Amino acid sequence: MQPRNRRRHTGFTLLELMASITVLGILLALAVPTFTQTIRNNQLTAQNNEFVGALNYARSEAIKRSADVSLCSTTDGTTCAASLNWATGVVVFLDVNANGSLDAATDTVLQAYPATVNSITLTSTTGNYVRYTSTGMSSGSETFTLQRTGCTQDNARRITVSLTGRITTTRIVCT
Repeated sequence: MQPRNRRRHTGFTLLELMASITVLGILLALAVPTFTQTIRNNQLTAQNNEFVGALNYARSEAIKRSADVSLCSTTDGTTCAASLNWATGVVVFLDVNANGSLDAATDTVLQAYPATVNSITLTSTTGNYVRYTSTGMSSGSETFTLQRTGCTQDNARRITVSLTGRITTTRIVCT
């Protein structure tokens, strides 16, 4: 005969619980830095795509309107900044006199883009504006560098606008 009051115990022992927490801690210690790097890379890719989108928008508007359309760096969304730093924001405008400068009296702002995410820089090595003609051609070849502060390995981007207006993005070694 078996005793009637005997119950079956289920659950974890303290030793099993501590071992599980230890394994979980080790896995998190390995995963969090990788996850953080993934988030940073995704932010850089998103910023790259937003800037390329602005360039494509300016080009398509130039073709659609059969007029010169420019984009330049801006700090307030209404005037061009005389700087090679494009991280402060970008403004796309109908450039009536084709001078690459936003003239409040004659030019029309088509779209303004906000500043880049903190710790991401966008700089031009060639000029402070890009102008597309009515045929979609660029007025000159432009090169931009996009990278994060503390960038390592080949996690920076070079964005190039050719004379034909074609935009290419390549991964480059951080500077």
